[in-house]
Amino acid sequence: MVATPCAAKPARISIPAGPLHEAIVQFGIQAGVTVGLSDQTLAGIRVRGVGGRLKPADALKRMLRGSAATFVQGDPTTFRIVRRVASGGAAQADLVVPGAIESNADIVVRATKREVSLADYAGSIAVADTATLRPNQLARGSDALVELLPILSSTHLGPGRNKLFIRGIADSSFSGPTQATVGQYLGDVRLNYSAPDPNLALYDVASVEILEGPQGTLYGAGSLGGIFRLVPNPPSMTVASQSIQGGVATTRHGAASADIAAVADLPIVQGRLGIRAVGYLNGEGGYIDDPQRRLSNVNDTLTRGGRVTVRFRPTDSWTIDVGGVVQDIASRDGQYAERGLGPLRHASAIAQPFDNDYALASLTVQHDTGASTLTSVSSAVSHDRVTTFDASAGGGPRVYHEAERIMLLSNETRLARRTSNGGWLIGLEVLQSDDRSSRTLGVPGEPPDLAGTRNVVSEGSIFGEFTRSLTDALSITGGARFVFSRLVAQARADPIDEDREPGRHSASVLPSIGLLWSPHPWLSIFTRYQEGSRPGGLTAGDVTARFKSDTVSSVEAGVRLGTPADTFSGNATVSRVRWKDIQADLVGTTGLPFIANVGSGYVVGFEAQGAWRLSRDLVLDGAAFLNSSGLERPASGFGDNRGDSLPNVAAMNFRGGFRANLPVGRRSVELSGSIRYVGRSRLGVGELLDLGQGRYVDTALGASVPVGRIALSLDATNLFDERGNTFALGNPFTVTDRRQITPLRPRTIRLGARVAF
Repeated sequence: MVATPCAAKPARISIPAGPLHEAIVQFGIQAGVTVGLSDQTLAGIRVRGVGGRLKPADALKRMLRGSAATFVQGDPTTFRIVRRVASGGAAQADLVVPGAIESNADIVVRATKREVSLADYAGSIAVADTATLRPNQLARGSDALVELLPILSSTHLGPGRNKLFIRGIADSSFSGPTQATVGQYLGDVRLNYSAPDPNLALYDVASVEILEGPQGTLYGAGSLGGIFRLVPNPPSMTVASQSIQGGVATTRHGAASADIAAVADLPIVQGRLGIRAVGYLNGEGGYIDDPQRRLSNVNDTLTRGGRVTVRFRPTDSWTIDVGGVVQDIASRDGQYAERGLGPLRHASAIAQPFDNDYALASLTVQHDTGASTLTSVSSAVSHDRVTTFDASAGGGPRVYHEAERIMLLSNETRLARRTSNGGWLIGLEVLQSDDRSSRTLGVPGEPPDLAGTRNVVSEGSIFGEFTRSLTDALSITGGARFVFSRLVAQARADPIDEDREPGRHSASVLPSIGLLWSPHPWLSIFTRYQEGSRPGGLTAGDVTARFKSDTVSSVEAGVRLGTPADTFSGNATVSRVRWKDIQADLVGTTGLPFIANVGSGYVVGFEAQGAWRLSRDLVLDGAAFLNSSGLERPASGFGDNRGDSLPNVAAMNFRGGFRANLPVGRRSVELSGSIRYVGRSRLGVGELLDLGQGRYVDTALGASVPVGRIALSLDATNLFDERGNTFALGNPFTVTDRRQITPLRPRTIRLGARVAF
């Protein structure tokens, strides 16, 4: 049991999540206490990050919550870590607060680039602890987070083809060469620019941070909606560990599925050099039939990939990480159905496969002197996407084929400093994105070429931010980014001649300012103003046309209450966004894509989350996002759409869930369940795309039980076999028929196992 904490002087603690043996070393130094580890088998377990001004006993309790370890306190400055023992004699961890969003003082938010405690952040952010995810969700990448976080939404064209949206800031349901509204990162490494969500699997990811936007000051262009940041587990360099997990699943009306993943963490030079790697393979069985081609379950998808990080620490203050990511997603056909053909069916003259090949190499160098941290992150991304659609549209067989290749190079170097009354950050970022696409349309076998496109964006920016305490309870945060960009586009694939090709330069200033008032440790009230933008550019086809820059400004106010250790914890935020000259990727009546500024609009939103801890073994949670959006000043050609809501974000999203531990003999069985409602949304702006989607209920149940070293799991999703329409698109060449729907995956039951050694 945990001894009653003796009185001890609070200390400022800032420790990231990671292996226990590393965390307690930092904790001892920062808190000025002695910490012993009685059971060395606990050294490699992962513990939570802790941040804020806390008493040592309180900080240690928060750090160990949800782990297999607890502590015994001998005197005010002496602590001993021991294995947690349940009343039945079996090791048991505290229940992790479910619902994915946690608002409390012991979470350190690295998406702010200064490792700010969530309690000290003047703005809205969601932190999804992957410990709350079920084993069947890890292979599904960002789709799993969309189901957990109502503020996060997505198109549903298929894995590797979707666009993410945060807080209702959604431009269109189609993917084109415009920059994404959500910036995606793996740690500090940029994952995308103009591409859709790469949908990296969540194996060996510690948490996901959703920094709500716009986030122009810290992240520049392409963060209108916010930031989606995966936080991977780092190499430990001291304790070796391995694990393997997998499962098989059956889907009603569909084919079987299987998945497997393995993680290895291997120290090479004790305390100085280590490597951590994860590899995975996931085969999702199809459930859509094509009676025209007499085929069943055509939409199966195979995902395979892996990540590796080599960490070198030449001294205690220098850390060098060399990382790599590869992932390939191959879908055999579209996952949409058509009304009038019976459930889960579509008719096509040809197959419509999709392939997404993603590769990333990165180098991160960090020098931490205690008071200041210098970080430099360099990366190179190669992203290839190949899409095929049936363009027959009632005539003879015709095929549309598009191949897109994106090369992204970037570097960010920044210096952050912590001070007694706040801190500051200054940085420089440069990047270049080269996006090339080629297209063909015609009879299968030798379709004629259409005009290809190439867009090259070069961008440089200088940014800074500061936080200063005005009183013990009140602090201010402010900053700005100066962005300079150049875009050159052409309607062919040969090298760009910059002397004759049209180009466009732009410059912008993106400010932000926030106030935080914390009158009590369990209460924080904040307000924030921030801006974001995307540079204008050129859409190249048979005729090169310009589209304007779009800009977003937002005002928000919110409150955070309690911590997960309290009986109740939660948060709520209201926000208003103004969006000028919205850029959107659209399709015409022919099915071919184009880009346009559709006008200016707004989004008014309310979001809330809460967790109610009924006991140590039972927690209820809920979250909601309600919004109203509209096109206030339509651009030329969209005048009839004044007042139309923005696309693909439901006006109401709700989720509720529970997590419970039930003692069964000497074991503890973990049960979890959830129900969510997704309200109505529309496919896009304009009469052609005024297609309704949403209005469905999704349910899930799961159970886990330890058997020796093996953890067995059983999960069921879409329990009632709901056929709701998640997305009113599957093939842009027949969207005018207004028959397409994308149904939820039918009821699926998965049996899985995980073993660590």
